[in-house]
Amino acid sequence: MALSALKITKLSFWLLMIAAQVGGFFLFKDLADISQWLVQSSREFTMFIWYNRWLITVLTLLALFGSVLIWFKNRHIMPRGLVIGLVFICLFNGYSGMLNTLLMFRPQQFDGQALFVSVEEAPKFLQQMKHAAYEKPEFDSVDEIEMLVLESDDGARAYADYYLLQPHIVDGGEIGGKPVVMTYCGLTNMGIAYTPELKGEPLELKVMTQLRNNLVMWDMNSGEPIQQFWGAAERDGEQGTRMTEWPTLRMPFGAFKQLYPDGQVFINNIEQQSDNALVRLFDTVVRDGMMLMAVKTLQWQSDQPAFPTIHEFDDRLPIKQMVYGINVGNDYVAYTKDFVSEQGGLLNIVIGERDVILYYAAQHDSLVAFYNDSGQVISQIDIFGNSNAGTMARVETLKSRIFWFIWRDFYRQTDVNRL
Repeated sequence: MALSALKITKLSFWLLMIAAQVGGFFLFKDLADISQWLVQSSREFTMFIWYNRWLITVLTLLALFGSVLIWFKNRHIMPRGLVIGLVFICLFNGYSGMLNTLLMFRPQQFDGQALFVSVEEAPKFLQQMKHAAYEKPEFDSVDEIEMLVLESDDGARAYADYYLLQPHIVDGGEIGGKPVVMTYCGLTNMGIAYTPELKGEPLELKVMTQLRNNLVMWDMNSGEPIQQFWGAAERDGEQGTRMTEWPTLRMPFGAFKQLYPDGQVFINNIEQQSDNALVRLFDTVVRDGMMLMAVKTLQWQSDQPAFPTIHEFDDRLPIKQMVYGINVGNDYVAYTKDFVSEQGGLLNIVIGERDVILYYAAQHDSLVAFYNDSGQVISQIDIFGNSNAGTMARVETLKSRIFWFIWRDFYRQTDVNRL
């Protein structure tokens, strides 16, 4: 009988410990995006883990506690060092999936959370991030630093990719009296401005993970994951109700300060985030270590995706070609800057049965898009939409300088360089 009881005790210990490790593994694999370097899941399975994450966490901790309790009463089952190691692995995996993303990516969505300075003050801050250039080792001048620009009720706001890299979600002021946030994915190199509201309900956005090399956010109020590309709940898919999207454009800082002398520049140096030395150390490791390695070293300097979650490619353009993606309804087109420039820098095109103007302002190194509802062919236009047929409204769906392979993965039906 004693031998039988010992076997039951060992079996109980191992069943509980294995259950705890499996639960921790799934939390790590599907909710800690860094894990996708090693093992990938389908979007559907990741969402299943997300919606059941609290149940999985509770069951994992109960199983872990039960196995440790059995070990304390029967320490001959396993050496203490091995038990400590297994407990650490389980807790680390659970922490990585449930807590680490909240600590790594602290959004600055609301008014007062983000710091903006004038174009006169900005250079002394931008000077500190010259080393963070993606396409080359460093900038020769802060005027070359690329900015995402949002035209709000409060004036133009400019966001450098590096400063957006950690929060991912930053206050954008108001447009038409409605709050706006700038969302950013470093892996896609994509910034999209949205009004954080779905189906009439306000959203408090956090970072969830990345799937297929693009950002997935989630709403603290409803718990729903929100896909950045769609601006819609993952549960509803691409055709679901979307957040209101607002126009953005890209240009170097030198062009921004010339075009918007009263504009504001988002600043997010690590030393601004906390007075706590440990928090600063954590942020330095996260931003200048882990995230810059994934984004700069792997995504910008490798021929393959940083995360091996996309396997089908379209040879109409090189995998890592930077494109300007635009859509009207379900009609998607990707343009390269060189193509637009070769056509004289001005294209009168039709997308989704609407006339659209695509214009490359070479002097500002900025490609912009406008709706043309004038019924006329546009022969002259400037970066603000002032044309020979009046002032045009910006196309809100233009995504500037994003990776072709990711755009194509989300929109398989996309056209390329349409005339």
